[in-house]
Order: sequence, then C-alpha cells, then structure tokens
Amino acid sequence: MTMWNYSNAPRCTVCSHRAIIDKQQAQTLVNSSDGRLVAYQCPIELSSWHVWAPEFEKAAGASSE
Repeated sequence: MTMWNYSNAPRCTVCSHRAIIDKQQAQTLVNSSDGRLVAYQCPIELSSWHVWAPEFEKAAGASSE
C-alpha cells in the first residue's frame, strides 16, 4: 500500500483549493471519518476526487455572516 499525505496533495484551483486525490483515497477518508466527510468527483478533472465536511463548512459559513 502506497502512503500518501493529504496535506501535501496538489490543490484544485476550481474547487476551493481542495486536495486532489483519487477515488480510493477519498473513500478511505470518508470511511474513517464516520460519515463526517463526503467525497465527490471533481467537475473539471473527472479522474480526481475531493472530500469536504458539509456540517463543519456550513457552520463555519454561518458564523462568518
């Protein structure tokens, strides 16, 4: 198994600078987050995937208003 580091992953300039990872890496993160993270395919680079934390990011957006 190849080790990878999420923090050092390249970033997507189209998708809020989210890490560019492959589908398996995204699924591993989703599985280990107990459902707090959600994976989605990059709408521009279809071989790339991103993860995000909807509840955390919605709460952060609401507190900055």
